[in-house]
Amino acid sequence: MVGVMKQSTGSPSRASELSVQQLQTFQCVYERGGYAAAAREMDLSVPTVWQHIQTLQRLYRTDLFEKSGRGVVATAMAAKLYAQVTELLAGLDSTFDLAEDKESDSRPITIVAGVRMMMEEIASPLQQFRQTWNNPLVLREGNNQVAEELILSGEADLALTLEPENENASPLIQFEPAYLVEFLAICKKGHPFAVAANSTLRELVKHDLVVTRPGTHGRDALDHTLHRERLTANVVAETDNSGFTIACVRAGLGVGVLAGRPQGELCRRLVVTSLRRHLGERQIVFMWRKGRLLSPPILSLVDTIKRCNVG
Repeated sequence: MVGVMKQSTGSPSRASELSVQQLQTFQCVYERGGYAAAAREMDLSVPTVWQHIQTLQRLYRTDLFEKSGRGVVATAMAAKLYAQVTELLAGLDSTFDLAEDKESDSRPITIVAGVRMMMEEIASPLQQFRQTWNNPLVLREGNNQVAEELILSGEADLALTLEPENENASPLIQFEPAYLVEFLAICKKGHPFAVAANSTLRELVKHDLVVTRPGTHGRDALDHTLHRERLTANVVAETDNSGFTIACVRAGLGVGVLAGRPQGELCRRLVVTSLRRHLGERQIVFMWRKGRLLSPPILSLVDTIKRCNVG
């Protein structure tokens, strides 16, 4: 059993009785919701999984799971422990990358971002990055929900998304500021909103709106603001990303609301109105698994994207 090192002085700590596999078992039981499911996932016997959990419960002196039908339900303490264990295991996994620095110079880097973001703000920094580093780039489209899933599953190294509201921020994700964008209303030339006397939210909600779907950070911010102002939006189309929103606006479905840059390439020949006065600016953030130690190429990529989007 690979245990954590004992303290150098005094009596052995409880941590010295822990093993990495026990923590991995706990993580798997928590995510799969049962001993049998975790055993299949980890290629262990059910009694072995059960024993690992019993050892952890003894060491932590608390119940971690309660039986529920054929599965188990995590206790409140297990939820707290899961966040820390996941961060710890991510950090341990990334130590292998640090020990293989030479390989990190050629290992593919998978990045998740929205269509508009990729085309308007990230493509140029990626080209600059490739002038210095040999790492192949794997680019995947996804909103904040997809990005989080890919980061936590280990299928992506880095993602960019709008900064989440505090209550929606995953405790398993590390968020790092990247650059600022603002909320925009976009419509075709000649649309009633484009020729309206003002561009207030009260005027905006008079028109058919195209917005991202509920649960995305941009939609959450819009919904919270409209609720505060006691306004109701007439949403005629919901999209997964800002690129789709722009396409719907070009087709004449309505006024689009998105976060971006007023001079963005994709909004050329559309009427772009800033909603910064009503919805403010929003931070685009990098996302990676909390506890992970970023390799030199990924750190360089983060710095390049920040530098290219200053101002």
